[in-house]
Amino acid sequence: MPKITNPILPGFHPDPSICRVGSDYYLVTSTFEYFPGLPIYHSQNLADWTLIGHGLSRPDQLKLSTRNPNAFGLYAPTLRYINDRFYLVCTNVGESDGPEGNFLLWTDDITGEWSNPIWLDTPGIDPTIFADDDGQTYYLGTHKDIYLRTIDLETGVLGPRKNIWSGSGAADPEGPHLYKKDGYYYLLISEGGTSYGHMLTMARSRSLIGPYEECPDNPVMTNRSTNLPLQAAGHADLVQDTKGDWWAVCLAVRPISYPLRHLLGRETCLLPVDWSGDWPVFGEDGHLPITISVPETNSLKTAKKIDYVTLFAWDPVLIEQVEQKFIFKPNSVGLSDQKNLAAVFQRQTTFDQQFEATFDCTALTAGEAGITVFLNPTHHYDLFFESKQQGQYLVFRRQIGSLWKVEQEVPYTKSTVTLGVVSDKTSYRFYFINDQGQIQCLGSGETKYLTTEVGGVFTGIMVGCYARSQLSQQTVVVQGF
Repeated sequence: MPKITNPILPGFHPDPSICRVGSDYYLVTSTFEYFPGLPIYHSQNLADWTLIGHGLSRPDQLKLSTRNPNAFGLYAPTLRYINDRFYLVCTNVGESDGPEGNFLLWTDDITGEWSNPIWLDTPGIDPTIFADDDGQTYYLGTHKDIYLRTIDLETGVLGPRKNIWSGSGAADPEGPHLYKKDGYYYLLISEGGTSYGHMLTMARSRSLIGPYEECPDNPVMTNRSTNLPLQAAGHADLVQDTKGDWWAVCLAVRPISYPLRHLLGRETCLLPVDWSGDWPVFGEDGHLPITISVPETNSLKTAKKIDYVTLFAWDPVLIEQVEQKFIFKPNSVGLSDQKNLAAVFQRQTTFDQQFEATFDCTALTAGEAGITVFLNPTHHYDLFFESKQQGQYLVFRRQIGSLWKVEQEVPYTKSTVTLGVVSDKTSYRFYFINDQGQIQCLGSGETKYLTTEVGGVFTGIMVGCYARSQLSQQTVVVQGF
């Protein structure tokens, strides 16, 4: 059997949920404050995944919160296929002046548009849905305990709430998913918080409403208190393949240093599940391995399609994508502001990676445009072209919390420039291409100050291109990103 290395979706891809339709697998992950939201991936072998769309692709579907960075927005979706229709349930957290809470989306075409949200009058986070053998569908949520309600998928009307399990006793029981096998209802949840104490626990019952008996081998999967390269493993969903074998997708992080710090966000991983006995055995003796064997397949090639996103809402007034280039018509909002801005991001997916873009700033007479390594508005490193009254410059700037500094500023007379950044586990090195076509370094920054443990919450590093200006009718054209 061929071997693959976790993660299967590298970079910021937390809280995966999976379903199978025939020989096709579909997967969704959380996106928090980034838009478009809820990326949908497709695979036919569980190893190679291609982006095919987003559950939230239209600004009129909902409003994302611009409150505290990395901590609000779209939490923990679940993807299911029920009666020839795809459904997503998710939580929108933190917007006080617009719809928030749990909602339901549906589509008959997984590669097409999804419905507007059906808002659900039910508390908590991490929703999931379950279709029983008799055709009744149920909603499970997390609100202190794991609870169950009937749900009408057409209207969103919910039945009475029934608490069914409070977990095994660890902190933060959440992320429930329900499966039926051999006459039992199996309830899989996460506990211990979505950090280095993360773990999966399970309970089962002959009756849907319980009582649920706890698995005697809980936690059924965790990498806590180990030296394994993947840590904080948890928040899993199960799928059965066409041969009857079981698999789990889960999130995990790849720490870069001690004390433990991670840079790329929570990533999606795959592990086998042996369900030949009464209780499933996850991975290698209940641990998430970095290398796994997958079924034979005709191809293990990854079709790359970049998931270009922005913050909060994709405003066509600010951002236009034309073939292989972006046209920014910037406002006065910068990277340190919690508002819609002219910026496009993609995920950093490996520690050793290079990003580069060419900026045509001919129509930028007052403002800045450049490349950024971005954790959130208070933690980012930027290299940019700046046009101001004194002249034109290339500027390298870093912001770490409330501390920021312009570390390099050099005169630059041309109106086009190629800017780039090269990374490894310890640093980001920023450069531009000079008149001789050579790389000229303008500064560097340590990776540790952009890790989640230093400045973040739930997302990971995004590399982006952006522009801002105090004047109207300014334009920047970006290519090669």
